[in-house]
Amino acid sequence: MSKREQTRSRILSAAWQLFTENGYEKTSTRDISSAAGVATGTVFSHFPNKLDLLKSGLETQLNNLLTETAKSDTSTTPVDRLLHFASALYPFYLSQREFSKVLFKEILWQSQSLDPQLNAFKHQLAFGDEQKLAYVDILMDVYFMTLLAGLNDDAQNDVSLIEKLEEKLKFISVK
Repeated sequence: MSKREQTRSRILSAAWQLFTENGYEKTSTRDISSAAGVATGTVFSHFPNKLDLLKSGLETQLNNLLTETAKSDTSTTPVDRLLHFASALYPFYLSQREFSKVLFKEILWQSQSLDPQLNAFKHQLAFGDEQKLAYVDILMDVYFMTLLAGLNDDAQNDVSLIEKLEEKLKFISVK
């Protein structure tokens, strides 16, 4: 790993830690540069703005989580695969409910930057079958709507969200 890549990684790690501890809004780029041990200008040489730091941090966290979760995946259908991954992703988001709400608020209208990752995940759910992608789009809609509803209801936990997702998915079948 080059020195530049190491610095970028250190900045990203510091930013993610501060975002989760203090919240996105309360974390300044100055706080991030200080925690990473770099000048503020160095932060901006790697990331144009704080939102890009948030998106890059999310992408890194999700890539790590999805890679680990894929190792134990034995599913044979898109629904089973979605449930397998949801059992890892829902706890990730719910473990930091308030931060997750801010995260979705900030990236909801910026999702095109996450499209490559989301499309790769959809292909993984569809087992590479292009004809199943429309079906997988519907599954993803149900997944995200269940997650958002769960984030807004403090009584929900990862187990109850998986149960709700399973209930909803029973109504969807491949035609």
